[in-house]
Amino acid sequence: MNVFQMLRLPDLVSLLNLICGISSIAVAAQATVQAAIFQTAAIHNGFVLALILLLIAAIADGADGYVARRFKGGELGEQLDSLADAVSFGVAPALLIYLQFGQINPLVGDPDPLVAVFPVFYAICGVLRLARFNSVASSKTGFEGLPITAGCVMLVTYMLLSESLVKIDFLLALTLGLSILMVSSVNYPKIKNVKILAFIAAVFGITMILYLYNIEYMRIFSTLPFILMLTYIFSPFFKVPILSNLGSKEYRNKELRARKEKQ
Repeated sequence: MNVFQMLRLPDLVSLLNLICGISSIAVAAQATVQAAIFQTAAIHNGFVLALILLLIAAIADGADGYVARRFKGGELGEQLDSLADAVSFGVAPALLIYLQFGQINPLVGDPDPLVAVFPVFYAICGVLRLARFNSVASSKTGFEGLPITAGCVMLVTYMLLSESLVKIDFLLALTLGLSILMVSSVNYPKIKNVKILAFIAAVFGITMILYLYNIEYMRIFSTLPFILMLTYIFSPFFKVPILSNLGSKEYRNKELRARKEKQ
């Protein structure tokens, strides 16, 4: 069967995720070359666009699951989604970190081995996380290990902050921590509350709109998505109630039974 005939609507959303990941890599590479040749500040705007594209990929990744539940998925669904995630949330952020911080002059400068090792380790852990997800039966209420999408968005929201706040030492430590969490057995919640998901999507949407309007305003506003992602990262350790399955069907049924018992 022709592979294009196997595609379904959810697969097209996954392909959008992949396209954004590849575009992010291309934009960052182009900005790096331009900065090396012309010695301009264009690299900063180029990298911001590359990060914004990864946010769009994250929104597409969240949407494909919803679309798959509403419309029948195809045979390619799960495998295509994981392959797209490996590029957009594993390879792309690792390469962006290296291109932006790995060399003083991207064309003639000597690479910093340390800045290369941490992103590569992150990408490897992300792919291992996806492989485990595909090979082990998943829970309906949570994830084993930090989802790779969340790891990528955590890195993106940090790098979108004001340049004075983005320090390479902290970024590498964050990259290492996220890598370990992805391959860990820590249970992360699946957020099923539609209101929470809509709020998160709106925050990402405002970030992207501010990029088009004023990059400095966007950097200030990026503090909010950064805090949201930190909350999710630490939620298994501090038992954040709002990030449990509040709003899910199971929770509402349990709450309804509890009210009837009180009556």
